[in-house]
Amino acid sequence: MKQLTKFLLLFTALLLISGCGNENRQNPYMMGDKPSEKGRVFTVTKKKEESAIRIATIEAETQKEIAKINKERDLEIQKMEQETKLAELKTHNEMALKEHNLSTFVQESTFAFKNSTLIVGALGSIILLALIFYIFRKRREDKLKMHDDELQKEMFIREKELQVQMAEKILDAIASGKLSDEREQHLLEALDKTTTPTLTHKK
Repeated sequence: MKQLTKFLLLFTALLLISGCGNENRQNPYMMGDKPSEKGRVFTVTKKKEESAIRIATIEAETQKEIAKINKERDLEIQKMEQETKLAELKTHNEMALKEHNLSTFVQESTFAFKNSTLIVGALGSIILLALIFYIFRKRREDKLKMHDDELQKEMFIREKELQVQMAEKILDAIASGKLSDEREQHLLEALDKTTTPTLTHKK
């Protein structure tokens, strides 16, 4: 655009100079002589033709320069459009890549969260089952121990009852006086083995 303005100013200046030169320039003639009408017409016509040729030449050059400037401008516009399209394509690709990376990150995070939840749930279930099993086993052991204690207690009581009954029979047999001394002594020894030290016998 600056070149176009420069050429237009140059063209205007040339027109002004050309016009002023045509008006002030006159053919020389001797003093007292007047130029002929035919010669004056020929000179004016020739000058007009020369001026027209110069103007046509300047216009042609100006048109060439304008065309050149327009061509350069169009090329510059096309270049800018291509650069803009490339920038838009690059931006679009970068956005698509970022969206893909974000989607992949979200999917991986979701998958990891689900796996973590499953692992925590599985561990919780295992711990709960282990606790329930421990409580059930402890209660069963306690019940078995109580049952065993009851059996031991019952067997102890029955054993004591049998010892008492045996001791009473031995005492009754000794008190009857029908046994020999050797037999009585043998029963007394057996009574000492089956009774407590505080138990007394009858004679």
